[in-house]
Amino acid sequence: MNYRSERIRALDGRTLGLSFDRIADRYDTTRWYPDQIMEDILSVLKKNLDPDRPVLDAGVGTGRFAKPLQDSGFTVAGVDISGRMLEKARLKGTEDLLRADVTELPFQDEVFGSAMSVHVLHLISNWRLALREISRVTTGHLVSVAFNKVESPAEELRRFYDQVCADLGYVVRHPGMREREMPEVLEPDDEVAITMHEHPIDVRNIISDYSNRTYSNQWMIPDEIHEQAIEALQERYEGVDQIIGRERISLLKWSSDRLWEFTSDVAQR
Repeated sequence: MNYRSERIRALDGRTLGLSFDRIADRYDTTRWYPDQIMEDILSVLKKNLDPDRPVLDAGVGTGRFAKPLQDSGFTVAGVDISGRMLEKARLKGTEDLLRADVTELPFQDEVFGSAMSVHVLHLISNWRLALREISRVTTGHLVSVAFNKVESPAEELRRFYDQVCADLGYVVRHPGMREREMPEVLEPDDEVAITMHEHPIDVRNIISDYSNRTYSNQWMIPDEIHEQAIEALQERYEGVDQIIGRERISLLKWSSDRLWEFTSDVAQR
């Protein structure tokens, strides 16, 4: 597919986002959703992506959405800054993958009919520039799947870890903006409820995930603070085998024209 633009550079190491290279081997197991949940998400995505024009998956990761969309007949081009995540996607049979920075997409203007970003913008410090680039190459809409944490014992565990870190002098945060937070700054054109996901979580497993710094907002926490927070988690949840997690999953949709206007003050690098 001839998406490439000669005036745009390929990835040269000057990225504005976090790479998932370090957790590529365990990404799918730690971000896993039951088959029915994935089917529900994909069903809504298919209804909101243009099936007649190429789709951009901005931050394709391991291809967990791009591959089934391609299998359903969609033409999807996936970009990611993580070479190892792209390797995982290729092993699944995902096609049309390119290592590139979402803030400097190597594509011609308006080459895609629609785009999607899922669990991506929170990794990018200049997330507005990423939106600018997505809107530049897209004529229709950007869609995102929002995983909104609902009050639950699992959310209490996450907040406890963050609070211990804050008490020790480090505020846990992402460099960018979560897609689920985007409606606070730009109201979506449409929001589609998908499902409520309530599920049991093995406490030992989630503490192990935290201990191994599985989540991107942990990667910059100083070792001493992280170790003390893990010790506090282990002490607080000693004897607890299982907790419940809840997420409200929905699809958010913005027109590329509105995104372009919203980012009109963003300068290219």
